Parts: sequence; structure tokens; C-alpha cells
Amino acid sequence: MTWHTIACVTDHIYCISEPFGAVEPRVGVETANMFLVLGQERAALIDSGMGIGDARSCVQEITPLPCTVLNTHYHWDHCGANAQFDRIGIHEVEADLLAKEQNLGWMRRAMRSPAARTVLPPGFDPDAYRVRPTRATRVLQDGDLVDLGGRVLQVLHTPGHSPGHVTYLDQEGGTLFTGDTAYLGPLFACFPGSDHLAFLDSVKRLAALPGVTAVCPGHNDVITEQGWLGELAECVEAAVAGKVSGQLRTDLFRGWEYRFGELSVWLPE
Repeated sequence: MTWHTIACVTDHIYCISEPFGAVEPRVGVETANMFLVLGQERAALIDSGMGIGDARSCVQEITPLPCTVLNTHYHWDHCGANAQFDRIGIHEVEADLLAKEQNLGWMRRAMRSPAARTVLPPGFDPDAYRVRPTRATRVLQDGDLVDLGGRVLQVLHTPGHSPGHVTYLDQEGGTLFTGDTAYLGPLFACFPGSDHLAFLDSVKRLAALPGVTAVCPGHNDVITEQGWLGELAECVEAAVAGKVSGQLRTDLFRGWEYRFGELSVWLPE
């Protein structure tokens, strides 16, 4: 199999995904997603994935437009290929974090497994894997607009999973790029730097947005079910308020997991 999978979401949005779950299934997600958004003059790559393989070549297969990476947040599986691009945007709170080395020893161990080696690109060396620190060329704030020429992305600060997490809204197209704030799978508000109360406020903010017809998340499938963001907010609120029972998990990550079918919410221990 090839490492990157490219799928057309609309005539101006492409999903470039990586098989995260085949490398480390314990995280509970199937893919790490990047979304390429095309304007008339420029393109934006929302997140750059795990940094395995040549993400830049994937972009160039789709468009010759100059491309800026817009990170939803600084975590390694969303900024892994940043160094392959010249222009990088991230929220001001995480600009310094983007420039620091991240500890990926646990992922290198996972990559050495026989199952992982069957899906990793030929010649890939797990022991040499790292995510190169990069520096932002544009520091973003809540409410900023990214003009791609005929298409504008609005920056929404949605902290909780991480302090500078942002969501990008294509209001004209009704598309929301949610990173790790909203996807169908385990949602983590239990990491160092997470804030579960801020996470609740963020998902409520997203649920209140009018006209959203597609959620393009950092992991797993695109969601087009109407009202799903409202259901997500209800689940997170129930977990935070202690209205449902949770399970203490200590295997890969530490935290209380509250399950709602395919969705789960992880809160601090």
C-alpha cells in the first residue's frame, strides 16, 4: 500500500490521509488527516500530518498553487511535515512550542513492530524518525482571515485539547476543519497542556456555528451528519459534569474515558 491516500472531498478540498492506526492502534484513530484547500491564487494545507513520506509531493500532484501550512495545533501528528514547506501558520500561543523538539520515543517503538513495518514506506528507518522543529511565518489569532483568493478561511481559537488549538472555517462552503477538537473517535482533553473546561467551551462554540454542512477532522472520516456537532457538545458536557460513568485508563495515556458509542471523551485523572 502507499503511505498517503488522497481523496477529493469537494472540487476545492482534498483529504490527504496517513494510516496512523496501522502503526499505533492503541491511540484509537485510523488516520491522520491533512486537508488541502484551493483558492484561485493560493492553497492552504490544514495540518501536515506525521511527517512520514513526501507530503509536499502529494500537494504538488494536486495543484501548482503556492501552499501555506495552517496548523490546527503543534502536536507531532499535525505538524510532522511542516519542514517540507516554506510558509507555516499557527496560533500565537503555540508558535514557540512548534519550534521545540517533541519526544517521539513511544512512536518509534511502535514503528518497529512487524505490523507497522508492513505499512511504512520502503526504506523507512523508525530509529531515525523525528519531527523537525519549525518556525511560524504567520502567527494567528482568533478571528484572523486567511485569503486564498476567492476563498477565505476564518481562524477560530478552540483551546482544550491544546492551549493554542484552532479550527478553520470556510463559511462560504460550510466546511469546518476541526483538527483534534471534533472527530468520531477518542477525544483527548487529558494531556499536559489540555484544559477540559476550555474543551467544553470550544465544542459548544463549534456547535453554535450556523451553516456547517461538513466537518473535516484531524482523524478518521469526514462527517456530514447534520446536528453532529450539537450531539458532540452534549456528550462532552455530560462527561465534564459527571453525568455518566467513566473508566480510568492507564495503558497508553492516563485519564478517565467516557464512552458514547464510537465517540469517547478523555478527561484528566
